[in-house]
Amino acid sequence: MTQILNANAVLHRLSRELPAACRDQVIIVGSLAAAAQLIAGDETELRTKDIDGMIAPSACVVATGSSLATTLLERGWQAQVDTDRFAHPADAMTPDDKLPVVRLRPPGKDKDEWFLELLGAPPVLAADAQGRTRRSERVQTPSSDFEIPSFAYLGVTQFRPVRHESQLLLARVEMMALSNLLHHPSITDGRMHEPMDGLRIKRANKDLGRVIALAVLSDLQVEDVVRGWPALWRQAMQELDAPAQTVEMLRSVNAGVHQLLQSPDDRMEALHALNNGLLSSRPWTDQQLEIAIRRYLLWVE
Repeated sequence: MTQILNANAVLHRLSRELPAACRDQVIIVGSLAAAAQLIAGDETELRTKDIDGMIAPSACVVATGSSLATTLLERGWQAQVDTDRFAHPADAMTPDDKLPVVRLRPPGKDKDEWFLELLGAPPVLAADAQGRTRRSERVQTPSSDFEIPSFAYLGVTQFRPVRHESQLLLARVEMMALSNLLHHPSITDGRMHEPMDGLRIKRANKDLGRVIALAVLSDLQVEDVVRGWPALWRQAMQELDAPAQTVEMLRSVNAGVHQLLQSPDDRMEALHALNNGLLSSRPWTDQQLEIAIRRYLLWVE
């Protein structure tokens, strides 16, 4: 079962472990970054196991990724690899599609509770000519070659990250929401590789449900703050020099959320993911999720 983690405690531990030279080139994204910003005090607990760190800017991914992975492995961190699917150790002869992603477990008593996964900032905030949003880079360490993937729209989280008390950089909540919305303009059938508490759910439902939770938790913190999200999204697109086709996506950026509202089956999956992740310490009911979706759409449209 996925461990219950205290977001702030994990961030402080990770800050102590990361090489100082790399710290400002890693932005923590995902549910841990959200919990640290939106859930106060002792309630900053959530169910998760993967701590995502995005190396930015894109030009630094290979050098920083290699240096960071090498340093952590030398300090006793252990690579977590599904050897049924990927080669380990991998070398220069290993095909790109058999390279393991950099997933490293910390030494000591935390080793079975969570792992750090390295991602890369994308070279451009757009899909490639074939419509693919995933790219990857090969990085080398003395013990193995690895892959560091990047996802086109995760790049928006480079926009003005916030500094946590641990001194790590966290992706802004509204930018994590935008990334999820851009990646899922509609709910497709693609499902997560691993089940969440016994249920293998659609990736879109997990990510779109998180958008709604981020909005509601943000509003609880600062009333009506979500109404300002669309303006910040447009500003981020401008500052990050997003291509025109990505900027155009803002016109229908909530189409997937409308689908979620209309589909009880998809809402059930989204709710399952939330209650076994970001909202594990304060689970919602289906009715609460439906109300939250309607409130979100009123705020941003």
